[in-house]
Amino acid sequence: MKPVADKAIFCTLRLEMPPLDKLAQKLKADGRAHALFDLWRNLVNQPNALTFVLKPPRDTKAKFHLCVECGQAFSGGELVFRHFRQQHAAKAVKIVPKTVEPPKGNFQFVARCGLCRTLLCPPNYHEFSARLVAHHKERHDRVPFDEFRAKVANSNFPDDVEAWRKALSVTEELHCAFCDELAVDERALLDHVRQAHADSVEKTEPELAIPAARVRHLECRDIRRACNQVWDKEKKEPGHFLALLRQSLSQRGLQIFRDILGHQYACRYHPRRPSERDQLTPRQQEILALAGAPARRGHKPNRHTLRDHFAVQGVAEADVKADADALVRMGLLVELENGQLDALGPGSHIAT
Repeated sequence: MKPVADKAIFCTLRLEMPPLDKLAQKLKADGRAHALFDLWRNLVNQPNALTFVLKPPRDTKAKFHLCVECGQAFSGGELVFRHFRQQHAAKAVKIVPKTVEPPKGNFQFVARCGLCRTLLCPPNYHEFSARLVAHHKERHDRVPFDEFRAKVANSNFPDDVEAWRKALSVTEELHCAFCDELAVDERALLDHVRQAHADSVEKTEPELAIPAARVRHLECRDIRRACNQVWDKEKKEPGHFLALLRQSLSQRGLQIFRDILGHQYACRYHPRRPSERDQLTPRQQEILALAGAPARRGHKPNRHTLRDHFAVQGVAEADVKADADALVRMGLLVELENGQLDALGPGSHIAT
């Protein structure tokens, strides 16, 4: 399989349906008008809302490689085997204990490390020097060897000598976990797994769908770079994503409109002007006049200002709320997410 180069990876963003359906239900139940840009910003912060879709070039036979154990995606087979060797080598290795004859000889003492109290081997054992060097390299390489050697002491306790003999009477054999073949060491075993059991290590896919929340955990730099490039472009120029969001919400029965600055809003009801057939009460007409008038001190009225305005006339708050709700349902009154009310008129912020 040819590796997929980062510049050859085609990456796009996909909006998932469940978060969209949940958002549409929320907007329909709310009845308020929400800025499309704010909806986009909230969606991209949800871990399950966006998915990166990656494809190799059409004119090549390259495929993506996935680790069978953890699902990590890579652009080449060499990378996935390197990952398997580093993270999941234990899955391919089966350790089989084997009893062997203990060492023979007149062993009266056994050396013990003075730094970690580990039993090494008798000083007259033929592998004593090699064991000493290996233990220093593995456990105490920061300590000078001469200082480490000076702290090694001999123990003549019979229990220590017997424990050393018992430890050497059991050895471990490395077998392949997939076919039980014996290997001389772990490297040889992993080479055997790569050649004979590649299907147990990796699988190939012609296309990848990676949730946005998992991108930061990708080990493959090529795939992570392709996703980040698309994401950076979408953050700088979200026009494509906003168009996709607008289309998706429209398909779910929501209305999209603009304000005089060109900002797009999504709402259950589309704003409109009252027609001659609209039978509006004087109080409802007054509410529309207040909402459609020019903003005072930069703010349009909200439900609290309506309550205070009609309280002077002795109108109950429940009646004002009922009239405002009726106007919102008819599309004559627009209630924004921040609570401000607007209606088509000479001072309206809504584009006609």
